[in-house]
Amino acid sequence: MNTLSKVLLSAIAPLAVVTAYVPTAEAQVQVVEYPTNAYVASYAPIYYEGHAHYYYRNHFYYRDHGGWHGYAHEPAGLWGRRGEWGGHRHGWR
Repeated sequence: MNTLSKVLLSAIAPLAVVTAYVPTAEAQVQVVEYPTNAYVASYAPIYYEGHAHYYYRNHFYYRDHGGWHGYAHEPAGLWGRRGEWGGHRHGWR
């Protein structure tokens, strides 16, 4: 009986240690701020694929079906158009 207890203990103890360890998980939250109404009213959009795009905080955004959308990677058609609004380039470019 003593041997059976040792075998069970040697099998259960490591399992109990492994299940007792619970690493903490941290959520990776990405906050996206879309262009404000004042920003949209102040700048002429760049039209791409039939949608008015706005360059806001280093990203292009467009409104479709009542919501804002953006791109994970900048499309080739918008590349190089960052400083251009309504056909005029800003002096800082």
